[in-house]
Amino acid sequence: MPLPDKHKFKAIIVGGSVAGLTLAHAFSHANIDYVLLEARDTISPQIGASIVIMPNGARILDQMGLYDELRREIMTPMTRSFLRQEDDGRLVSSNEWPRMVEERLGYTCGISERMLFLRSMYGQLKDKSKVRLSKKVVSIQHGSDSVTVKCEDGSEFTGDVVIGADGIHSRTRTEMQRYARETGPPGLMDKDENCITAEYTCIFGISRPIPTLHPGDNHVSSSIDHSGLMFITSDRLPQWFFISKMPSKTIGSSIPRFTGPQMRAEVQKFADFKFTDTVTFGDLTERAEKMSWFALEEANHEVWTYGRVVCLGDAIHKMTPNLGQGGNQAIESAAVLTNCLVEMLDGQEGNVDLGELQGALRKYQDLRQRRAEKFIRLSGMITRNEALETLRHVLRFLYFEPLSGEMLADIQTEMYHTAPYLNFLPLPSKTRDNELWIEGMKRVKARKDVPLPKYALPGILFQTQLTAC
Repeated sequence: MPLPDKHKFKAIIVGGSVAGLTLAHAFSHANIDYVLLEARDTISPQIGASIVIMPNGARILDQMGLYDELRREIMTPMTRSFLRQEDDGRLVSSNEWPRMVEERLGYTCGISERMLFLRSMYGQLKDKSKVRLSKKVVSIQHGSDSVTVKCEDGSEFTGDVVIGADGIHSRTRTEMQRYARETGPPGLMDKDENCITAEYTCIFGISRPIPTLHPGDNHVSSSIDHSGLMFITSDRLPQWFFISKMPSKTIGSSIPRFTGPQMRAEVQKFADFKFTDTVTFGDLTERAEKMSWFALEEANHEVWTYGRVVCLGDAIHKMTPNLGQGGNQAIESAAVLTNCLVEMLDGQEGNVDLGELQGALRKYQDLRQRRAEKFIRLSGMITRNEALETLRHVLRFLYFEPLSGEMLADIQTEMYHTAPYLNFLPLPSKTRDNELWIEGMKRVKARKDVPLPKYALPGILFQTQLTAC
């Protein structure tokens, strides 16, 4: 149930992407007052990016009444998956694990343009006056019983907590770390100083339709130190990623940023890279409506909250795109953070004690950190596997049988049905009587750490643990 109006609590959300907009909807349902500050002049910029919504994120969106429009208007269900050898486009394997997962859990594994996803999330927000555009945060100042955010245009916003949903280059996280160094115990932030690393880069984009490509298909193409990932929308629009290993691992400020001329030179260099037997990287870039080139940062920060500041999403747990979980993990974190604040505020009248707030924020970190870390590691492992990073990866790819669709569906189902959800809202109708969701919720409540089955990946045993919390 949502909180009554008698409590006095206001959150300042910094960042209007997936994490921030999910929080805005969750807070609206919980009756938590907030303002959302977005640095850009639009809530839905077009940078050529895509988003995959898996069942773990879909269930939370469905609880808030957002999923049906997203599914109907902008999402294409993934149905078939293809793995190819890049040099000649030879098909190594194909299966229908996305369809199997949908049959088990009731939600599609859906692909969408990120711009359209954000536009729909914003469009479905009831009170848009709480979203302020062109509000670039420059500093955060702690008071005795509040915290104030100062923006580049001179405006200021005061509340009880600041929530950083502002991405990998988070100003909120930087300000939290500065305050911790000034007032916290020595060495608290030392590990996080060099937490963000990058070993791969990614050119990604969205291209005009290619008639030979089929909606719902996703393609992975592997080569030594490079891989291609492509999803086909219902309009036959290829949404694609070209991933390359850098010469060496980079850390923090040494992580490169790329210019337009550099990107064009890189595209020309790898124009013949085959995403399928008939479609090359050059074909995609020639038809590209928009494309970008970034380093693929990876990070799981040790300290997620300090003082009256807390972070979520890419600002605090950043992963590579190969598993399609970056946005879904941001949605999960938004749900758990909201749950913790609702629990803290339930029955409260008047201002919240700082100690109670910090306890709630630490609980959020405790509930989320292990699960997020495991998704970061699993996603990074898949990135390296698909780019044939070592001789072991090459031999496995060339000479051993790939995982079957059934095995992949088992792994994906295990990841999704043990996900958190919004405790104070009713469960969606499609999950209430589903035995897999019910069993997963029992494990979430018990906070059991249950291993996935061991599957004999060619040449190695792959085993990972996903915390059901």
